[in-house]
Order: sequence, then C-alpha cells, then structure tokens
Amino acid sequence: MYSNRRWAVITLILLLGAAGRILHINEQSFWVDEGYAFYHAHFPDLVTSLARDTHPPLYFVALRLWSEVAGHSELGLRWFSVLPSMLSLALIFQLAREVMAQRAVAARGQRQSAPYLAMLMLALADAENFLAAEARHYTWLVFLVTCSMYFFLRWIRRSRRPARLSWMLSTLLMVYTHYITAFAGVAQGFYALICLRGAQRRRALSSLVFAALALSPWLLLVGTNQVGNGGANWSVNLSPAVIRDIQVKFFTEQWALVVALMLLGCFTVVYGREQLYRLRWEGSSWLLLLWLVLPFCLTLVANAFLPFLQPRRLTLWTPVIALLLALGLSNVRPPIRNLLIIALLVYGAFQVDFYRVKPKWREVADLTARYAVPGDLVLTDIAGGDYQLGYYLKREMPGGKMLPDGVRYESLKIRRDFYPETYESWLPQLLYRFDTVWLMHWSNDPSAFNWLRELGFLRTASFLHRHDGGATGDIDMHVYRYNRFADEPPLVQFDNGMLLKTAKIVEMPLRLDLIWESAALLDRDFTVSVKLLDENDLLVAQHDSQPQLNQKPTRDWRIGEAVFSPHELESIQGWSDGEYRIVIEVYYFEAGQPVKIPTTSGSGAFTLATVILENASDSG
Repeated sequence: MYSNRRWAVITLILLLGAAGRILHINEQSFWVDEGYAFYHAHFPDLVTSLARDTHPPLYFVALRLWSEVAGHSELGLRWFSVLPSMLSLALIFQLAREVMAQRAVAARGQRQSAPYLAMLMLALADAENFLAAEARHYTWLVFLVTCSMYFFLRWIRRSRRPARLSWMLSTLLMVYTHYITAFAGVAQGFYALICLRGAQRRRALSSLVFAALALSPWLLLVGTNQVGNGGANWSVNLSPAVIRDIQVKFFTEQWALVVALMLLGCFTVVYGREQLYRLRWEGSSWLLLLWLVLPFCLTLVANAFLPFLQPRRLTLWTPVIALLLALGLSNVRPPIRNLLIIALLVYGAFQVDFYRVKPKWREVADLTARYAVPGDLVLTDIAGGDYQLGYYLKREMPGGKMLPDGVRYESLKIRRDFYPETYESWLPQLLYRFDTVWLMHWSNDPSAFNWLRELGFLRTASFLHRHDGGATGDIDMHVYRYNRFADEPPLVQFDNGMLLKTAKIVEMPLRLDLIWESAALLDRDFTVSVKLLDENDLLVAQHDSQPQLNQKPTRDWRIGEAVFSPHELESIQGWSDGEYRIVIEVYYFEAGQPVKIPTTSGSGAFTLATVILENASDSG
C-alpha cells in the first residue's frame, strides 16, 4: 500500500503531465498528417486506402471506433492521443520498478525514487506533450513499446506464462501500430541473445518470431504496394542539421546534462560508509542501451534503401530517455539530486524543444466556407496532401460551420494521386459545369490554373495566408476565386470608371456579393457602401469597406480586372420583417470627409433591388 504522501506525489506528476498535454491541445489547426489519419480511418475500404500508404492498420481502425463514440471534432480526435500518453505515465512507473527490482545492490532510496522520477521525466518530455496534441499514432506507439518492454522484463525476472503472453500481445499490437516499433523488438532479440540462457532464450526468440509471423499476413496483403509510398515527401537524409534537430527534440538544449545522467543510469552507484562509492554495471542496462541505439542505427540503414528518416519517428526513444534519466538521478544523493531535479523541472516547464508551427488551415478553410454559396465549386491542391482541408470543409469547421449544402468539393491532389490516368480529362469536364470556382492552392502543379484560363474564367479574388515555415522559410498559401461571366452589360457605372458587373444577394440574414471592374485606371482608394433602407428611407443596416475585404484597394486595379467584394450587412437597430431597398454607393475621403461618386446617370446612389425580409428578427 502506498502512503498518502506517495499518492500525492503521483497525483501531482499526473496533473503536471495532463497540463502539458491538454492546455494547448487545440492551439493549432490539424496539419496534413492529422487530416490524413481521419481520411484513412473513415475510408470505406481501409485495406485499399492503406495500401497507398506506409502504415499498418491498427491505429486507423481504433481511431474509427473511437470517433464513433467521441465524435469527429478536433478535440475529440486528439483526445485519442492524450489517453495513451497519460497511461504511459502510469506504466513507466511500473517499468522503473521492474528495472530496479533487477538491480539487487540498489539502495532503498534509489529503488523508491526511480519510479517517481521516471514519471516526472516522461511528464516533462516535450515529444509526448507535443504529439499528444495531434490526432496521430505516436503516443500509442510510445505506450505499446513501454508495455512490451515492461512485460518482457517482468517475464525475464519471473518466467511466468501471463507475463510472456502479455509481452507477446503488446509486441504484436505495437508492430501493427507502426512499423518502426519492430526495431524495439530487434533490441529485445539482441538482448535475449546476449543475456539470456537456455530455455528462456529460446522462448524469447520464439515469441519475437511469432510477432513477426503475425505481422506477415498484413505485409503480404499490402506490403509491396506500401514500399516507398509518399515517404520521399517527408523523409530526410542524415546531416548535421538533422542531427542537431534530433538532439534538441529528444535530449533538449541541456543535452550534455541529460546524456551524462543517462549514462550514469546504466550503472548502480554503491555508496560506502565513508561516502566512497563504486559503479556497478547492470545487465538490464544492455536492454535500455539497445532500445536507444538500435532503432537509430536501423533507421539509418533502412533510410539508405527507402525514405524513412524523420525525427518524430524516433519517438519510441521517449520512454527510455525518461527511464535512464530517472535511473541516473536516483544514483545521485541529495542535495545535489534535488538541485538537478529542480533544474530539469524548471527547464521542462518553461522551455519547449519539440514543436513545429503548423499552417493555419482552419482560417484557410473558414474563409472559403464563409463566402462559398450553393452552386459554387471548391477545389484544393496542397503539396503533401489535401486531407486536412477536406476534414475542415466537409466535416468540422470552427464554430460548427461547414460548406453550405449545394457546394461541390473536390481535392485535386487526391484525384491526381489516386486516378492519374483520368485526371487531365476529368478536370476540364468538372470546371465546365460551374461559373464560380474557389481554389485553395499550395502546390507546384499548374493544371487548375491552365484549365481555368482555357475555359474563360477570370480571377476575381486572391486571399493570402502567410505560413512561417521555419527553416524552409515563409510559405504563401492562397485562396483564389474565379468567375466566368456572361456577355452582358454592367449593372451600373460610376463616374470614376467603376463598373458593377454582377451582384448576388445571399441570406445570412443578408450579404451582398459584388463583382467590380474598372473602365479606367483609378487614382484613389474608393470605398463601397452597401445600405439597407426601410420603406421610410431610414437606414437599417450598412456595410462599408474597400473591395475584397479591404485587401484590393482600387488604386491597384488594372483596366478590365474583375474584383470580388462581399458585404455582410450589419444591423443598426435590429432587424424586423418588411420591405427594404438595397442601395450601393461609392465614395472617397477628402479632408476627413466622404465625397460621393455619382453614377453616370447622375444619381448619388444605385438601387440594386427591393427585398422582403421575413422572420428577420429571429435571424438577427
């Protein structure tokens, strides 16, 4: 039985770990891999879908089942990564106890402190804190590798069948979660060859062979299709920059201290009466070192034949780093140990070493979903994959928004990858059926632009989203709007040369989508005012802005250029049912005062239409 004090320490560490994993869980948008996980998890034919991928199926099957219960929201999907990460905190406590049980000469204080320190180091691990906030399989990888190592050591010490069966099951589950975990199994095999003897060695090796054979049906089913699929887009070659990245991500900027404590953790420090001590090498340390070294070496070897190396794929290191750190700290006596723990705790709590800034896909998708209307076509073409935009546009938008009914969505990237033989004929046939096209583009493929131009579309809007790509530099992500116009005269022309080509009334409760053109170069920045007047010509609602949400000043227009300008009318005194006039004005400021531009017919404003609003008070 644990004392209340020990339970209090465990609770505090769990709360610390939960805070690191949960507080910023929805701070960033889904990135491509998270959208990709959702896409594959919900694809009707999972085997066919994953055959185009590079991963085994267990996580995707589990994510599908989880989302049926927890829902499809970002938070719901990411909680599925928080769960195993919290379980790993509890499990590494048991793993540290098992390691210490095999260290016969360890002092009582070392035995007691190591499990708590292992929990603390894993709670502070940036890799777990960051990856627990992603709808990906990495925290499940960590949990299952830790399970496999715990039951392996427990079976070695006790030689009981339940422990062996638990080890075999957890090993099987981990290789069905991520192929790289097989390297942890290889480490166990080398340890069995080096340190085990007789029947125990044979049983250990046969158990690992069973796990390998149990994976073979899946590999035979899809393995040849998966080889090299997409890996080249995300893998890197070993270089000083990559080594530095790995060093900081897993060993932190305090890497010298971390590595020194990890090396010390391979030994048991035996203290004498005169404070003299000696170092005793521990047999279980061979397993921990193999766990650390072999995955990295084997990853480099595999990377020479297939694109494989990515720092985040080394996350199976996270528990062994935390464990060796804890063992090293437990070898140090107070007060120095306390000072080291404080230094690691303060650094871990306030410094972030494992992090990446993700593109703001929520904002990109939200802009399109906000202004697309039934009858529009929405296209995405994103280098690396459109899955995250497909998730936002088709499933879950911030605030519960989605593309309106009647808006067609297609991913050009997915279509090009999955159906390359029909892509070039399919795209123009699709575009021909629409007059308004939204294109979210971050790709080197120009096919969409070429066909839009070929079919007579004009670009009417371009919204820029800047992404800080870190070492790769800033990346421009664009949302474009294209329109195809009938050969009709403009609705109205103003004296400054501005032509109103088209106007569409959108109910929400009321928005006006205008498209302007200029018959001459404009030397001022003009403002467009859309007003709603009641039967007594009293102003009820209004929206003033420069065209294209203030992003396209009129002095930058070219002659003949078409410019999209949406105006969401803002109520002044609340909506009420009745008949209203929609009036459009153009003006500029001179000496701080608005100067209206008349129409060519001489009126100071253009009445677009008369509308009847019903149930307006409910909408407002």
